[in-house]
Amino acid sequence: MRSNILVLVLAAILLSGVMPAQAEHEWEHRYAIEGKVLSPDGEVMRWMTVEIDCSEDATDSSLCGNNKERDDSTGFSGNYELILHIHSGDHGMKIVLDVDGQKFEHIIDLQGADGQPEEADRYVTDDLQLDSDPGFFHTLAASFLLVALIVGSIAGLVVKMRGPKSSTESRSTKSRSSSGDFIDCPHCSARLKPRNAEAHMLKIHHVRGYEIPEEDA
Repeated sequence: MRSNILVLVLAAILLSGVMPAQAEHEWEHRYAIEGKVLSPDGEVMRWMTVEIDCSEDATDSSLCGNNKERDDSTGFSGNYELILHIHSGDHGMKIVLDVDGQKFEHIIDLQGADGQPEEADRYVTDDLQLDSDPGFFHTLAASFLLVALIVGSIAGLVVKMRGPKSSTESRSTKSRSSSGDFIDCPHCSARLKPRNAEAHMLKIHHVRGYEIPEEDA
């Protein structure tokens, strides 16, 4: 029993040392670039893809092994975010971002203004302003997606507002529909189904050949 307790205590001590070290290891290898993609006149550009350019003379080749396939789309907001795998020795290296064929150079700064590497230095903002508009087809596609998003939101709102009928309303409707299947006897207070009206008039009121009035038929 004592040996089991000792094992658990030792495991807890080891884990307490490993967890902070693992968290520190993670931020020391993470580098996040976020920002907006802007048109030449400063408007946000929606649904633009931002990717790492690993062609010749672009991003430093040592960075491409872990980051070549990483990209992000600006979506509706015009914002992008790239989470890259960067080591402490990569300070000062060059990353080239590609947006619709236009290139943007970004120099990795892991030391900040005080010259000391900190976790906050690994989260940077870099807005990318295009030199030229991406063209008619991108504008058309972005407009189509925007309209589809608006229509979808409105349709979802309408469905949510209408919702399913409540049980009380359903019972009320059913009762009204059922009551419409009966007619009033002209000689008493009885409520009759149309198929029973003639028999009721003959048996109770001794009226032969009774015909239901057209307004009750």
